[in-house]
Amino acid sequence: MKLTDTQLQQLAAQLRCPDGDGGLKVAEMMTATNANIINKTIDSLQLTTGDTILEIGPGNASHLKDILALADSLTYTGIDISEAMITEAQNINKQFTNASFTLTDGNSIPFGESQFSKILTANTIYFWEHPQEYANEIARVLQPGGLASIAFIPKSTMQHIPFAKFGFTLYDIETVEKLLQNAKLRVNISLSDSEFVISNSGEQIKREFAIITAQK
Repeated sequence: MKLTDTQLQQLAAQLRCPDGDGGLKVAEMMTATNANIINKTIDSLQLTTGDTILEIGPGNASHLKDILALADSLTYTGIDISEAMITEAQNINKQFTNASFTLTDGNSIPFGESQFSKILTANTIYFWEHPQEYANEIARVLQPGGLASIAFIPKSTMQHIPFAKFGFTLYDIETVEKLLQNAKLRVNISLSDSEFVISNSGEQIKREFAIITAQK
């Protein structure tokens, strides 16, 4: 079913900041659609015993159990601009005493310098209001030697997705690499791959994705 511009705009708003019952449904859809990207992003961090992990925009964080199973003595913090997602993530993951979730404004990361050894985020970069400043924030809270992985759908694919014209900023790999380099992070690897998924508008599509991992 082809969505109208109004429906696409509403979907785009929910993808940016899920809210209400509609937001919970979109979050469930995102969990399925983004599962492969999230798993590969987690793998890119090479988690080891004692890592302190920050995830930016975890949605309902139903994948948290998979993260915490990868190594011993992990601690996890998820931050999101959606109050509905913070509440849902807390409810789903209340059994994990080594995990916490914090509501943020999307412009700053409310933690001290060098607090996290590993940082990940998948499909949030389109919504960063001040991209370089936010990349600087990621670098600020990352420990020396720590890794940060940013996963996203590159512009070459996103420009063909109907809802992406509503409030999404599109990026190519080189632009994201430059953001990280300007934040004084060293890009270790830029992975590019593709997959078939059911899109958030209900259509099967082939989409490229990229994961850029950088070190402080």
